[in-house]
Amino acid sequence: MNAEAKNGENDMVVKSKCDAVVEDLISKIVNRVYAAGDRLPTETELCAAYGVSRVTIRESLKKLQMMDMISIEQGRGTFVRKFGLGHVMRPMFNLIDFGDFDIRTIYDARLYIETGTCRLAALNRTEDDLRALDATMERMILCRDGAEGTVPYTPQEVDTEFHIAVAAASHNEILKAAVINLENISAACADRLHKSHTVLDDAAEDHRQMLEAIRRRDPDAAERAVVAHTRKSMDVLL
Repeated sequence: MNAEAKNGENDMVVKSKCDAVVEDLISKIVNRVYAAGDRLPTETELCAAYGVSRVTIRESLKKLQMMDMISIEQGRGTFVRKFGLGHVMRPMFNLIDFGDFDIRTIYDARLYIETGTCRLAALNRTEDDLRALDATMERMILCRDGAEGTVPYTPQEVDTEFHIAVAAASHNEILKAAVINLENISAACADRLHKSHTVLDDAAEDHRQMLEAIRRRDPDAAERAVVAHTRKSMDVLL
């Protein structure tokens, strides 16, 4: 078996173990074994509890963070966030047959939902929202400019984080829940097409334009920016 095949098998094993950890932690959070504000066990304790490697635990926690179920605070630990509508909608994601989806279906949905989300973010954003978006933008630029292997997160992770932060700035929990689920659907579709690592050359600039429109409280400019970005992303996948 060649090295590439072995790596593929290893990825599948890690993914399977990771999914099992994520599902169990979600179950514990939903059933209030870990309530909002609780600190999760340490990585070492989670490794021992689930019998998996530190890599698997870190990947599991990243997924939960992107789902907005936990917050990872440097030097303090990992804490459960308030259980919201987005988490209630999460089981719907598991019922979707991605084989029946095409790129246009997904991106038509993204286009209409995220234009509304960006417009509301421009109208409703707070200074705290801007700080969160600025921090994500800095990580996106670091991913773009940093040497390979020196950045602790991927461009795809930061892209997802940015879109969810925009949704949070809209202060509409239904739209935020929809965006979280659309991000998961888009990622699953890209993975099915073997394009999960595809990144637009000017993705950082696209996101910067969205952010600056939101900062200026200009909903029309925010809508134009997200429309341009969504259409380019769809074209790349097509």
